[in-house]
Amino acid sequence: MLDKSFQPLKSLKTVLHLRWLAPFLTIPVLFVASMFIEAWLQESGMIAYIPVGKRSVFSLWRIVMLTGMVGTPLATIFLSEAWETGRKTGIHLTGYFFSTVITVLILVATAMILGSMGILIPLGGSAGVISQMLFARCLLAAVWVVATATLCSSITNGPGGAALALGLFSLALLPGLTGSAMSWWFIAPLGDMVTKVTSPGINWNVSFVVAVHSIVYFAAGFLVLKKATQLK
Repeated sequence: MLDKSFQPLKSLKTVLHLRWLAPFLTIPVLFVASMFIEAWLQESGMIAYIPVGKRSVFSLWRIVMLTGMVGTPLATIFLSEAWETGRKTGIHLTGYFFSTVITVLILVATAMILGSMGILIPLGGSAGVISQMLFARCLLAAVWVVATATLCSSITNGPGGAALALGLFSLALLPGLTGSAMSWWFIAPLGDMVTKVTSPGINWNVSFVVAVHSIVYFAAGFLVLKKATQLK
């Protein structure tokens, strides 16, 4: 049973602050900019043309990954500050860890879901498409983002942790988008999650690997924090 330091609602009040929410407002701008960049890359022949039937799927992934790009370093900074606060106050680590992580996960997942709904609704996505594409994929991507932020924030704090987290996110996403994904043993295949979409369903092999990486990151982050902060 978790101790009294497990207070996700209290942590949620902390994260619902303009400082942490404002960066997510840049996602629509990044979405439009990415569309122009993609069109230019397609016209130049650097990437393949996206068939009309798959555009809604890739639009969803665009929002999810842009949210991840913003959320990964942001979550790392928030978590590193939270761990420092916990160390100074001597709070019990287990409950504090889970409540803080759950809080950040709620924020990132909500941002992904709201952004995705904003894309799917104009495209006329059905309830089945929304349930399969939106919730499952957004939640899995959000879990990986927060797991990565947890690990990086436990290794180093501030801008250093944010840069490390953004670097891991880039390694997981960008090589796979170009068809040269790195070994799944080394990094989670976020790029393959995007490029291997063949239907509104889920690629279970890729999803399983991403889930395993997330679990490992959470566990490693917790162990590093426990060792570094000397908290129980």
